[in-house]
Amino acid sequence: MCQPVEQEHMDVQDAIEHRLEVRDYEDEPVDPEVRHTILNAGRLAPSGKNTQHWRFVLLTDPGDVHRLAELSTSGAWIGDADFAIVVTTDPSYHYHELDAGRAITHMQFAAFQHEVGSCIYTGFDEAGMHEFLEVPDDRSIVAVIGFGYPANGLRGRKRRDSLSALAYADRFGKPLRVID
Repeated sequence: MCQPVEQEHMDVQDAIEHRLEVRDYEDEPVDPEVRHTILNAGRLAPSGKNTQHWRFVLLTDPGDVHRLAELSTSGAWIGDADFAIVVTTDPSYHYHELDAGRAITHMQFAAFQHEVGSCIYTGFDEAGMHEFLEVPDDRSIVAVIGFGYPANGLRGRKRRDSLSALAYADRFGKPLRVID
């Protein structure tokens, strides 16, 4: 029988404000239990009509992670990650990419809670990825997420436009009154 374990809870607002994308990793393996927790967070993400159509491919072999870097057009940094998760979806659902994003965000927050950094990329040789990972042709490979302990920190200050520059009140272009 499982014994209840007290866990430290993550401050979600703090994570939203301070979690950075991490592309430089320490040469230290992430515990398999933490990897499982991260994968499970993706499984627990919401999906349109509860279809749960995403599928995740976990790559832990360093050679496989380096192969992802070779197949990437925008994520060569992943070669230094401890592990990667490739997110696939069923493209017959018009919301499939949104659902992938929801699962990815859940996994990245779970990683952050365990002080594991992460970053995504979406540029890759699609045919090469399908062949390498043996993903069926009727599945879409949406993104690749690299994970590992950060070499240069996990938290920081984000450079973002102001809320009033991005959000409107009632109609597009109508200024939003922002409370400071």
